Amino acid sequence: MMLPVFNRVFGNAPPSTMTEKFQDLLQFTTQVSRLMVTEIRRRASNKSTEAASRAIVQFLEVNQSEEASRGWMLLTTINLLASSGQKTVDCMTTMSVPSTLVKCLYLFFDLPHMVEAPGTSQTQTSELPQADRRALLQKVFAQILVKLCSFVSPAEELAQKDDLQLLFSAITSWCPPHNLPWRKSAGQVLTTISRHGLSVNVIKYIHEKECLATCIQNMQQSDDLSPLEIVEMFAGLSCFLKDSSDVSQTLLDDFRMCQGYTFLCDLMLRLEQAKEEDSSDALKDLVNLVTLLTTYGVTDLKPAGLTTGAPFLLPGFVLPQPSGKGTVIRASSRLQS
Repeated sequence: MMLPVFNRVFGNAPPSTMTEKFQDLLQFTTQVSRLMVTEIRRRASNKSTEAASRAIVQFLEVNQSEEASRGWMLLTTINLLASSGQKTVDCMTTMSVPSTLVKCLYLFFDLPHMVEAPGTSQTQTSELPQADRRALLQKVFAQILVKLCSFVSPAEELAQKDDLQLLFSAITSWCPPHNLPWRKSAGQVLTTISRHGLSVNVIKYIHEKECLATCIQNMQQSDDLSPLEIVEMFAGLSCFLKDSSDVSQTLLDDFRMCQGYTFLCDLMLRLEQAKEEDSSDALKDLVNLVTLLTTYGVTDLKPAGLTTGAPFLLPGFVLPQPSGKGTVIRASSRLQS
């Protein structure tokens, strides 16, 4: 009963208002988070993946009105709370909200295709057509996870609960065309984790679970993925290689050990021979990504022999200083022949 009131009061107010005006915010967050996790687990218990995904979506989607939709009100409340800062996010993380939502996201890959019942009208079912309700749910669901994963604690919780690998599997797995938005949502969440959540524990988890090897294997072995889709998937993976390389060489080494560079060469050859209209643009994008790989790493690759023993040096020659942004070749990312 409190959720509609909370949404009316804070729905259009700055996020800081919640912490300033609501003294019991963390206690309220704990109760709302516990309710969300309980409701989702209850609908997923002892069901097939398709039945569980359908039950959860039916609970979370908006119906005749927002306030009459219990699951939707719960979801929008979670969305508001996720905007109010680290203490609130940490509280939600303690109650397993991030891992629960990621499990849902993975389940949503098995949602059946939406079919409007014959003879139903917009006024008979809801204020929005079913496709619009689903799109609205996808948008808000992704917003929540992106807000949560803008902090370190949700990424570490996902690693602790062993759910982070679900996201890696999700972004490199085939899914029906009607569920592609959920795969894009998974990609947005992973990109956010790459930018904000790559703690030592998270990098260690990605390494020990061989997440990069799983992604490469999925992209290599799936006959249902087009080369264009694979390029988009690799763009997401390259974020982890880039963002982690500032502090650790671990994921770059993992990428090399699982034959990632060989995979890129094969993919470029496939795109070069492909006849689809977008293949040329996809090949250009992939070449740009491969070019960026040479700047990832923890050690600058210094030119050898610039002072002594170099027969090509002219007397008085001085190596010019770079005029650009100072990007340098990194030693840990050289492509293998």
